[in-house]
Amino acid sequence: MGLLVMAITPLMSMVISASASRTSNEYMTVAANLAREGVEVVVAQRNNNWINDAAFDAGMYIGSGATSDYTFGLAFDPSTSLWSFVNNPSGGAPNVITDALAKVWIYSSGANAGLMAQGTVAVPQPAGTTATKYSRLVTLDAVCWNGTIETIAQSTSDCGSNTKIGVRITSTVQWADKGQNHNISAVETIYDWR
Repeated sequence: MGLLVMAITPLMSMVISASASRTSNEYMTVAANLAREGVEVVVAQRNNNWINDAAFDAGMYIGSGATSDYTFGLAFDPSTSLWSFVNNPSGGAPNVITDALAKVWIYSSGANAGLMAQGTVAVPQPAGTTATKYSRLVTLDAVCWNGTIETIAQSTSDCGSNTKIGVRITSTVQWADKGQNHNISAVETIYDWR
């Protein structure tokens, strides 16, 4: 009997450890997809701007020049299938990933069950959703050209006297697992090459 217990105990430990690793990997996979989605929404905005003959970065910032706000959440309206960049002009939130507007929600029932979404200033929690363990924040930094080299103007949409040639997108997702916060970011630089 003792031999049987000695044989089963390590096996059970391996099964429990594998299950815990699988759950952690699932959380990381969802977070990576949310981060990538944040980048893709900004790229789609740039592409729509081109189609509509607008400035490549139109609608990506609140304000203008050095006073523009360059961080935001992303809200998806399932009834219209449209994305919006969410930023609170009075409070500037979300500016950090722990702001309420960075929270990601999941629809728990109905036609949108399983769809993840972020709220808006007017409706921080979309109707019919429950909280997830994720928060997402997208930050845009201007890519500038001074005639010789390309530079990243961090924390601003303004290049000053240089020419703005693109935007660096950083989409960061944070989640908690086993009492620890984890972050993953997707970063892409897009250009005004039209």
